[in-house]
Amino acid sequence: MFLFLSSVLYADESKEKPSFGFNMDFNIGLSSYEDSNGQQVAFQKFSFFPEFSYGKWGLGLDLTFELDGDFKLRDLDNDGHADGWYTFSDYLYKIYYVRYGFKGDPLYARIGAFESYTLGHGLIMDGFSNVLFYPQIHHLGLNLDVDGSVFNFPIIGMESVVRDVLDWDIMGLRVYARPLTSLSMPIIKDLKVGATIVTDLDQQEINDPGDPNYKNYHSPKDNPNSKSVTEFGLDTELPLLQREKMSLITYADWAKISGKGNGSLVGATFQYSWFKLIGQMRFFGKHFVMSYFDSYYEVDRATKYNSLDSYDQFYVGYLIGTDMSLFNLLTFSAYWSDGFNDNERPRIQVGIATVENAIPKFDISFNYDKKDISSFKDTFSSANSLLQLEVAYKVSQIASLVFIFQRTYTPSGQESNQTLIETRFSF
Repeated sequence: MFLFLSSVLYADESKEKPSFGFNMDFNIGLSSYEDSNGQQVAFQKFSFFPEFSYGKWGLGLDLTFELDGDFKLRDLDNDGHADGWYTFSDYLYKIYYVRYGFKGDPLYARIGAFESYTLGHGLIMDGFSNVLFYPQIHHLGLNLDVDGSVFNFPIIGMESVVRDVLDWDIMGLRVYARPLTSLSMPIIKDLKVGATIVTDLDQQEINDPGDPNYKNYHSPKDNPNSKSVTEFGLDTELPLLQREKMSLITYADWAKISGKGNGSLVGATFQYSWFKLIGQMRFFGKHFVMSYFDSYYEVDRATKYNSLDSYDQFYVGYLIGTDMSLFNLLTFSAYWSDGFNDNERPRIQVGIATVENAIPKFDISFNYDKKDISSFKDTFSSANSLLQLEVAYKVSQIASLVFIFQRTYTPSGQESNQTLIETRFSF
């Protein structure tokens, strides 16, 4: 893989002289976490987030120290020992990411943490993250996307993801082709067909240090009680309109979960400058769900396969969503999915962020993801939800007072609320 990637990077080199970039956030503040008993525990936090870039290359580090009342380092993974700088992996996991290019480029590679990854149109994997339990658990993930246009051969391409290259258990690959690209016929020549496969070889992986089998079966040692799960699928994509500021792309996907059911969807994405609109119709057979590998997968991992048996009806549903930038003031996204029967409950995903300097002195961002909504009132309950709110007040050009609230999960699957109040210096 290294030789392959090296040759690709060489083939994609630009004749323009690359430039060097550097920025860093330095944070000092107070962090508060819920312990296993639901009690808030406070720590003094010091963190450095330097980022380096050179041309298409980028490197990000996470150098964070959290001290308790006795000035001892926080025990992030709850294994009874304060975190330190003793082993090779301790140093390795200070690297948050190394990347080449960006998602959507003809060549994109990233090693380390990734907040969200989608294969194809998301029927199998959508929004999958290897940082759900971060920083308690670190994963050295891999994203590698290569389009044949890098080699002047735009007929084929691939997208791939590995949750942790030190523990090859969750892996995904999509290969695609443009079989009619040599034709001069408009529209038809841009037809794309693809095939995707994603597998989890260790569904019962033990991440909770409180489990008596943690030391025996913790990553990368597979739990002998685990069974693998694999999902594979096919897809087609046809751009009907491609202009400089406007596009319309249609697609259709089909997927099958091994030993369970299958499902399909048809969808379209329309984009005009600052506005994007997405719509899908979904048709799922028994024992099948949308995006088996989703943003909650690490939480549901051990029980998700067996839970498919409860989906015992044919399902017809939909998704509608939008992304937009409003008047250079804020960015907004909202997605809602639901069905026409009770086989699967609704899900809502909302993101709002102010554009820099849109509100004098303030930067605000809010992200919310809630699934299995049973009623309007339940839309705002904490169960089955992920949330992050960040409010920054600029004291000066480089200093800000920052409040952060996060609702996430612990490695044992318990809901966890985290509150941080810090002073941030950006250089």
